[in-house]
Amino acid sequence: MSLSTAHAPHQGKTDTAILAMTEPALTEKTLALAEDLLVTSQQLETASEARKSAKLADLLADPQGMELTFQLTDRILRTPDVHGGARLFRNLLATYGTPKSFPLLDRALLTTAGLGSRLLPQVVMPAITRRLREESREVILPARRDQLAGHLSQRRAEGARINLNVLGEAVLSEKEARDRLAQNVALLEDGTANYLSVKLSSLFSQINLTAYEESKETLKTRLRPLYRAAQRQSPAAFINLDMEEYRDLQLTADVFREVLMEEEFLTLRAGIVLQGYLPDSFPMQQALTDWARQRVAQGGAPIKVRLVKGANLAMERVDAESHHWELAPYNSKAEVDANYKRLVHYGMQPENAAAVHLGIASHNLFDLAYALVLRDDYGVREEVEIEMLEGMAPPQARAVLQRAGQVLFYTPIVRHEEFEASIAYLVRRLDENTTPGNFLRDLFQLAPDSMPWQEQKEAFLAACQNRGSVPSGPKRQQNRQTEEPLAAEKGFANCPDTDFSLPANRQWLDEVLARPVPGQPPLVTTREEVSQALERARQSTWADTPATARQQLLRQVAVALAEARGDLIAVMVAEGKKAPAEADVEVSEAIDFANYYAHSLSQTDWQDGLAARPLGPIVIASPWNFPCAIPCGGILAALAAGNTALLKPAPEALATAQALAKVLWAAGLPRDAFQFLPLPDNEVGQSLITDERVAGVILTGSSQTAQLFLGWRPDLRLHAETSGKNALIISASADPDLAIKDLVRSAFGHTGQKCSAASLALVERSVLEKTNFLERLKDAAASLEVGPHGVRSSLVTPLVQEPSPDLARGLAELDSGEEWLLEPQCDSDDPCLWSPGIRLGVEAGSWLQQTELFGPVLGIIAYDDLEEAIAIQNSSDFGLTGGIHSLDPQEIAFWRDKVEVGNAYINRTITGAIVQRQPFGGWKKSAVGPGAKAGGPNYVAQFSHWQSVVLPSRVAPLPEAVDKLLKALLTRVPDAAEELHAAAGNAAYWWQQHFAREHDPSGLLCEKNDFRYRPVRAATFRVTSTSTARELAISALMARTAGVPLTVSSAQALPPALESLTSAAGLDFQQESDEALAARLTREPLATLRTPGRPHIALAWRNHHHPVTAHARLELLPYLLEQSVSETNHRHGRPLDNRN
Repeated sequence: MSLSTAHAPHQGKTDTAILAMTEPALTEKTLALAEDLLVTSQQLETASEARKSAKLADLLADPQGMELTFQLTDRILRTPDVHGGARLFRNLLATYGTPKSFPLLDRALLTTAGLGSRLLPQVVMPAITRRLREESREVILPARRDQLAGHLSQRRAEGARINLNVLGEAVLSEKEARDRLAQNVALLEDGTANYLSVKLSSLFSQINLTAYEESKETLKTRLRPLYRAAQRQSPAAFINLDMEEYRDLQLTADVFREVLMEEEFLTLRAGIVLQGYLPDSFPMQQALTDWARQRVAQGGAPIKVRLVKGANLAMERVDAESHHWELAPYNSKAEVDANYKRLVHYGMQPENAAAVHLGIASHNLFDLAYALVLRDDYGVREEVEIEMLEGMAPPQARAVLQRAGQVLFYTPIVRHEEFEASIAYLVRRLDENTTPGNFLRDLFQLAPDSMPWQEQKEAFLAACQNRGSVPSGPKRQQNRQTEEPLAAEKGFANCPDTDFSLPANRQWLDEVLARPVPGQPPLVTTREEVSQALERARQSTWADTPATARQQLLRQVAVALAEARGDLIAVMVAEGKKAPAEADVEVSEAIDFANYYAHSLSQTDWQDGLAARPLGPIVIASPWNFPCAIPCGGILAALAAGNTALLKPAPEALATAQALAKVLWAAGLPRDAFQFLPLPDNEVGQSLITDERVAGVILTGSSQTAQLFLGWRPDLRLHAETSGKNALIISASADPDLAIKDLVRSAFGHTGQKCSAASLALVERSVLEKTNFLERLKDAAASLEVGPHGVRSSLVTPLVQEPSPDLARGLAELDSGEEWLLEPQCDSDDPCLWSPGIRLGVEAGSWLQQTELFGPVLGIIAYDDLEEAIAIQNSSDFGLTGGIHSLDPQEIAFWRDKVEVGNAYINRTITGAIVQRQPFGGWKKSAVGPGAKAGGPNYVAQFSHWQSVVLPSRVAPLPEAVDKLLKALLTRVPDAAEELHAAAGNAAYWWQQHFAREHDPSGLLCEKNDFRYRPVRAATFRVTSTSTARELAISALMARTAGVPLTVSSAQALPPALESLTSAAGLDFQQESDEALAARLTREPLATLRTPGRPHIALAWRNHHHPVTAHARLELLPYLLEQSVSETNHRHGRPLDNRN
């Protein structure tokens, strides 16, 4: 029997419980018992507990104190270096002070520790760490048996039972999964535990929902030894499967049911958790109950369901927001409370409780009283158990224990050396104590007839009233089998990726991957065919298509791409050797490009007197590593601007390109406006690039390919995203679990075949020498499943091509001083299939540090301070992506200010840019041409000729430096006074309104995505025979507004007018040949060249050659670099305090 809830209706369903007492009597009795429990707990409270309660109440009323407590816990416990920890500690005190909610003694100790941390950090910081551990010792216990035994004995003497939950570092590798399983088995074997809670994610580190059946079978093999160990105990121990994220609900239930139906485990009692905050939980409870009844009827033992409200809401919000999915839990606490009552009611019906015992897990006295009253009324005392959290509200726990006769305490334990791994649990407990409306938040001010008590009472009564009507069934209804995509009417929103936690979508993927894939299209093999295609493009009337019609067509393309998602995935998996999830994300990106560029055609307000005309035929020379999204983005950007587009894909991606082309034509794009040219990489392909009818080329490929194209045609208008040598810095203040997870994903996703992939990790030396970072990194990378792309569980799939000479060297040859942390292995049957490799001892300036490999090789460089790390990161000739992992706001701010990459990432992966969120494109040799980012606000505009129709009307007061320059310029070009005044004022306006600001149009809560502009280091105005004083004067005003030094360059002596202007403006002059200019600009990778007129990009890769106008929204762009900065803005789902 399937336990799927995917197609359950999202509607209320009233249970059919028959109570001996009426509903009014039930609530009346519950209210009386809840009040009695409260009064009893207050009578049982010890003086020590009263002081702690008062201290906690003061803290809860003080947001600053709560934030400092969280920050101390989250940051100080993680830092391996006492000096770094001391600096972090002082920074926190400087930010938050010593909160008044802290007791006087604690405030004095904090102040003293702040001073002492400068002089004796090796003494002070361990003392602070010990104090933080002591503060949590009542809710998290030590895992050592001798330290734990006394507490267990005390609980048993009180009549309580213990449910142990082993906390530890995030399970990132199969070794860690084996260790965690062994630790749990040992707790059973040595008699420490007779009741354990485990999470499936602790048993298998590579759960993959697109390989659902394979993951399920692996998890079953891991669960069986734990169940066997439980069976060997006398009496048998109890194993409870904790529920984690929503994505784990179906998988956990399936694994639980299938293993327990095996004959070996038919008589084993075991449990599972259901979360009240999920609408899916009620249909799941019904399905589990039906199955459990059948199991009992076959001679099996009852199961147990532990009912909780749910403690992962914050991370569920992050998951939903980041993927543009519906929030899986209910939207309100009122709904959660009502659903919880429904689960309790249904579970307590005697015919259900006989097969499914219940654990009522709560600290809400109303919920507990409700369960106790129902339990007695239904006569299911033996089948229903009250459960509470260890160390939370001890007086209330004793009062409930007295009334219930027995309580099961959920008790986290952690090894001393892994204590920092308990921080996520502590954060959840802190959130429970601080969430408005939560019972524990109000607990310290509760008294019968008090206002908080009345509010809690009213919330309880409302939940009772609504338990039969609150909706049930999944809120997420995404179904790729049946969906009918609709065209966006206005605005822009990112396309949701496929949610593979939903059974319907997994069934869809099964069907998709079984589809036949088209073969390679025939090549265009003659220059005549190329010439004919260009003539068709030149004769096309697409340029006359109104912008509104172009916009509508692009939106139709988005719909067509969504409808063809399955076909595009199938061909990318087959031809591009992509994992299905990677292919799915790529289709989403293609859809986003269509909708975003369509939306950009509505954003015309900035043009302010400008008129555009298309460039002409644009060639899109696309790569094989992103064979769908990248060509789609280039094609649609060119078409959006009114140009015709010719797709010349990489020879390794012809089938995918053909599939994409058919989708675009089916959506209505005219065949003369968009053409597909499957050309070989020979003289026929060269003839396309060199043809004078080609107005521009959009290239995504290597820097060598860009140089090749420019060698063929030096005046080519080339827009290229090229290579990257990308590094991720890992500071001593990083969260190691997150850093390792993100580093492995950034380095080895798509087998390292992303230009954004992390091929270097710069790791602070103390992390390498004082922690188990390297061991964990090695194990995590070694755990990635390596296999054919047709195998669902494969996470590292074959390279699209056999290794290049550089990659072959990187995979096989170490340089002096290097060693393998993890040596890559080549599959004996497939020369393209390589396992991940990690090299230690890599030096700054070495071959590996400077060379892009484009494969599964990661180098580790040690550093001593952040300045050194940034210098190494910036020393590359490339500047595509880069990242840092650090919880220190000062380190993050310093890095943000200094890093020289186009896409910068903080505390997250450095791959996976999303349209609008993180417009993509690099600096230095990672970009050729104007440098506007794909999926960003300036991308489409660069594919037009812009002409000033009227002078810009928007102006702002001038900065002093610009005003002074303007006055000097007017003495030399008085006839251009009106235009220069307009240019200067418009530059001041756009600088204030746009360029000096950071923009985050996505507006996510969980992630900050700032799009910003950084001034180039230097700019050169190259004088030609057609250059005018007006052009130079406007360029000088723009450079001065941006704060960029401008040099005037010419192959000959300057004409008198330009010489006079250069002198008046105080500009440097260089008389130099083209070759000397190119050499000079090569030495300054963050420089730009302004060459109005015909392009000559061979002189400088960053080259702006559009006509000079007074319109600063365009004219300031040559002096600025676009940068996307993406920063994770939460810890364990808890929003960051951005005062830091």
